[in-house]
Amino acid sequence: MSSGKPPARWIPWALLGLALAVRMLVAWPLQQPGYTDAYYYAVGAEQLGSGNGFEEPFIWNYLDPPESVPHPGYLYWMPLTAILGWFGLTLFGNSFAALQVPYVLISALLPLLAYGIAWDLSHKQRHAVLAGLLALFPGFYAHVLVLPDTFAPFALAGGVCLWAAGRGLRDRRFLWFGLAGLAAGFGHLARADGLLLLGVALAAALALVLPRTRTASGQQEPRHVLLASIALVLGGYLVVMGPWFLRNWQAFGAPLPGAGTRTMFLTSYDDMFAYGRPQTLQGYLSWGWGEILSSKAQALWLNLQRLWLENLLIFLLPFSALGLLVLRRERLLWPFFLYLPLLFVVMTFVFTFPGVRGGLFHSGGALLPFFFAVTGAGLEVVLHWAARRLRGWHVRRAWRVFAAGLVGLAVLVSALALWRAGVYNGAWNERDQGYVEVGAWLNAHDAGQAIVMVGNAPGFAWHTGHMAIAIPNEPLDTILEVADRYGASYLVLDSARPRTTDGLYDGESMDSGLGLRHSIEGKDGILQLYEIVGGETPPAPSTARERPGALPVGGSRIPTAPLWSQ
Repeated sequence: MSSGKPPARWIPWALLGLALAVRMLVAWPLQQPGYTDAYYYAVGAEQLGSGNGFEEPFIWNYLDPPESVPHPGYLYWMPLTAILGWFGLTLFGNSFAALQVPYVLISALLPLLAYGIAWDLSHKQRHAVLAGLLALFPGFYAHVLVLPDTFAPFALAGGVCLWAAGRGLRDRRFLWFGLAGLAAGFGHLARADGLLLLGVALAAALALVLPRTRTASGQQEPRHVLLASIALVLGGYLVVMGPWFLRNWQAFGAPLPGAGTRTMFLTSYDDMFAYGRPQTLQGYLSWGWGEILSSKAQALWLNLQRLWLENLLIFLLPFSALGLLVLRRERLLWPFFLYLPLLFVVMTFVFTFPGVRGGLFHSGGALLPFFFAVTGAGLEVVLHWAARRLRGWHVRRAWRVFAAGLVGLAVLVSALALWRAGVYNGAWNERDQGYVEVGAWLNAHDAGQAIVMVGNAPGFAWHTGHMAIAIPNEPLDTILEVADRYGASYLVLDSARPRTTDGLYDGESMDSGLGLRHSIEGKDGILQLYEIVGGETPPAPSTARERPGALPVGGSRIPTAPLWSQ
């Protein structure tokens, strides 16, 4: 570790102020969640605020079909994001802007984390400042960090966990492992794959006994230090996750539901919405080794692209790679070096389809502070290499120019991502405006309490207050069977419909159990509202509500696809 002057105290405060300003400028034009994941947590926050606890007034997949709707929630996703949104609604009022506040605040801390990691690595203020400025403009993460999704909470929790585990390993102060355990707990409470963080933190504690990590005198750490480190990791983790385990035990009879693990056996992403076709190892193997290996190869190629474009902002690859190479012996980075390939392998070869469709993107946020933190070391390597070959080359002067250039490129990539997402031209807020009209039509026709079957069930529930269930990826007769099971009275077909309904949507086939009642033409195509003939409207449930100030919502039943491919 290089020695250097203490960091200027005003820089972190200035960085925090800039981060808050940038995040608020991004959050300000966003008036709706905009895609399935964010709708899910927005509704979850409202449920908590309405006194309905962790109940879900929708069904968005059939991996483990519930008995009824509403039902105990978070069988697949985790609750931290909804809890944070509830805090926003409780403290700042019933509006989408209030819902965003916790994510704005949390994401504004990421530049400080990147700054701190860079300082810990090199003790060079220019490296730390560059890391913090890059984290202000995180490319394709720019707008999702301020939405009600797991991006900001997991990025902060994961980054802190890896940093604290590294500090505990490097400095041999086992109290750092307590912080790592707490952060791992929050990471797991945010995302199911956050359990990987616990494994990395425990591995860092165990690494204290490795020969290369012994004390300066060459002696192995005393046994009580190792035991205390492991105990602190587990204790911190259980402080956060223990209450959730108890809740799950009461609701489901197990500390963690097993629905998410079944996604290992998907043969396409649409199988998330299969009904009556359990995803099993036997069914997966019957798909054939050729198809299995082909899917893994495609996922490998796509996830490499995602890592390059989304986590390394395209242009940072050579500088971050060089920085990691130069700093490879830094024990502070060892947890990161373990987590990066572990996450990539899990999201590529284990949970292949969810990983490609957004899993790596979501969890990869924890990698950002480290990629930004090592960029300065990589840039310095390049500048010194050039100085040895170019006459009159001044490294410090060149540093200012090239560092400013990297920050400028980060601004450009972030601006491109915001433009493509339609943040500032209004396109984001115009998505799926047909849901507004459908809700108004249902209310006008005395169906204000009807359960609706729709491709984007969380989005429809957030937008209209209706309970909603996802359209299964099955033939029409099975779709009607599911509608009957859950008491759905209407079916909405739009761009989020399964391909099994294309014949009905295109008018090439009809079903006596369905009657077309309303059609809306919008930017995303035609939205069709069918009444399920003979279906009964159930009594008004406690979760059906008219949400004041409801705004148009949009999105897709499909979780976040690569933003650079939209």
